[in-house]
Amino acid sequence: MCTLHSLIVLDLNEALNNVKLGAYGKIKDCMQTAKNDVKYVPPRIIPSIVEGFNVVASHIYIILFPICLDLFLWLGPLVKIKKYFFPLIVEAAQISSAAYGEQAAGFVESTREIWSYILDQFNLLFSLRTFPVGIPSLIIGYVDSATPFGAPLVIELESGSAILFWLLIFLVIGLFIGSVYFALVASAVGEKDQPLYLDRILKQTGQSFLLTLILGTAVTLLALPVSCLLSSIMLVIPSLGTFPFILMGMIAVWVILPLAFSPHGIFLSELKATKSIVTSVHLVRSLMSATGSFFVLLILLGYGLDVLWSTPEADNWMLLVGIIGHAFISTGLLAASFIYYDKGIKWLENLVQPKNQEKTAAVS
Repeated sequence: MCTLHSLIVLDLNEALNNVKLGAYGKIKDCMQTAKNDVKYVPPRIIPSIVEGFNVVASHIYIILFPICLDLFLWLGPLVKIKKYFFPLIVEAAQISSAAYGEQAAGFVESTREIWSYILDQFNLLFSLRTFPVGIPSLIIGYVDSATPFGAPLVIELESGSAILFWLLIFLVIGLFIGSVYFALVASAVGEKDQPLYLDRILKQTGQSFLLTLILGTAVTLLALPVSCLLSSIMLVIPSLGTFPFILMGMIAVWVILPLAFSPHGIFLSELKATKSIVTSVHLVRSLMSATGSFFVLLILLGYGLDVLWSTPEADNWMLLVGIIGHAFISTGLLAASFIYYDKGIKWLENLVQPKNQEKTAAVS
């Protein structure tokens, strides 16, 4: 009797286990089917911006990077290069003034005034704000170098070798801290929140340096023939006025816009610089009108609010409020661009995957 009871219990347990395994398999199949049936839509502008500000609000420590940079540029020393460059510029103006005939003296004087003003406002520390990977800064747009403590400390570099040395040092530092800043934003957007290891940051900094070198070389090679072409057009047909500049500006936007997401692939997908450029071009070309509108809105929000943040004078402590506001807005807009890029890449991958499957099926 006990043996019969045991057999019945074992049969019931086995049947229950089979039912459970069957149900689990069906649930797993349904989950897999649902996962495969997920449809990604093209990124939307307003939701991306709103989500970007939400990400920064939940990772508020990221805004310390632009705040600290602006505080250093505001309250720190001024590194000037006027004593070295100003005599060279005046000498070059005097040599070329012979072509102006009777207006030579006026040309030299106007050149002196313009370059004296430019070099008075220039601070070599501004090179800490690197492009395209770098920390945004509000103080770079200020022409007044005063501080609440009075006149800042001025350091004058008088040799070309010293200027070149410190310029390279500041660029490397700016690129490194800019890479850390971008990596933190990308980590917050990707919901990874992984610790930033030094080897990873150094790798991304190297790719950022390569990206800067590639883009800088490309812009230089394109700018030289374009400037010569514009000068020739203005000499031959001066009645066109500023129309050639407007036309070239539109062409430049059309050429540069596809490269706008080049840094994003390095930090969000850990791509190499060249692969990141190709991915950026592919994404923007697929969403040209939407991406153009997205960046126009980012620029309007960023620079429009900078007018508000720049209202206080440089010797007023209220500028600190502007620095904090600028740091939050600029970081939020950067996070929004990462979100737009991330959703755009997922949409592209979902769009390309069925085509690849069809090709594979056709070949087989």
